[in-house]
Amino acid sequence: MSSLKDLIRSATDIKTQDNVEIPEWAPGHLFQVTGLPSGDWEAYQNKMSKMTKRTQDSGLEMTMKSNKAEIVAKALRDQESGELVFPDLREGIAILSKRSAGIVGGLFLLVRHLSDEDRDFTQKVKAAEEDFADGQS
Repeated sequence: MSSLKDLIRSATDIKTQDNVEIPEWAPGHLFQVTGLPSGDWEAYQNKMSKMTKRTQDSGLEMTMKSNKAEIVAKALRDQESGELVFPDLREGIAILSKRSAGIVGGLFLLVRHLSDEDRDFTQKVKAAEEDFADGQS
């Protein structure tokens, strides 16, 4: 009998979307977009806002930094091979940062959706309760 820890470890809870077409980048080629695990989202959110100290008046300045390209680079796969399109994350970010904001933004929203980051806490609890009820016999 598996322990709860083993069950959690082996769960397949990260969603994917197959057959994603990006004709502006690769006409006729299909991509797979995956949701990201919790740790990747937390790292992204921590990078989004950072405090920097102004040197002139010693006040604090809040700098917001959004790098959607990083999330997309971590989630975009070649559907045929299943391999990441950008195994070198830095290179992927550099390339995607120079591509259409609309395409990168759309892919970011898809990754966010697949990662369940577009639902509030109440929606997530309700979905979990429904899943639990469906699994009861």
